[in-house]
Amino acid sequence: MIYNKNYLFLSLLKRGHPVENKITEGAELRPNARSEQYNLTKKQTRFAELYIETNDPIHSLVEAGYAPVKTKDGRVDRTRTARRASTYLSNPKLRAYIEILREDVVEKVSWNAQKVLDKMFQTYMRATEAEDYTNANRSLENMGKHLGMFIDKKEIKQNTTTTFQGTDETFTPDVEEDIKRLANISGYSVIKGGKE
Repeated sequence: MIYNKNYLFLSLLKRGHPVENKITEGAELRPNARSEQYNLTKKQTRFAELYIETNDPIHSLVEAGYAPVKTKDGRVDRTRTARRASTYLSNPKLRAYIEILREDVVEKVSWNAQKVLDKMFQTYMRATEAEDYTNANRSLENMGKHLGMFIDKKEIKQNTTTTFQGTDETFTPDVEEDIKRLANISGYSVIKGGKE
């Protein structure tokens, strides 16, 4: 769920969390201000956020507070509820807000090698300043591994010999004879043109 810091802080207060702050007395819970740019209701904002979290339109619709479509016997009609959720998802304002949320998620999880190296360098600098040489060395070691400075080389020697059970003869220049011999060793027979 993507809410601003004030919303999270206020939600903790309303749930009885032991957080004290005189500034927040009488303040209202407020969703992320970006949803207000799209003139979305609280339910629509909640639906969009749940849809980003779960990618399940039916679950998002019901959890956001919308009533599911029910059959005559009182069960949830998943097909018609999915159609209703699809209708909500086709709303251009809601769609735009969902895309903004999706971009936020992608930005948060999209790390590349350069970003990782930058973070390792920052860790190295902080660790050095704090005289924490264990973490400083570990950061340097990981940066060096990424740059290919420390390559573990292992030499593997393998002797392979191929022998066929039942014979110690070598292959001959006559390919057809070798094929017949191999077929005989493995218990098969060679068929030429389907007649033999």
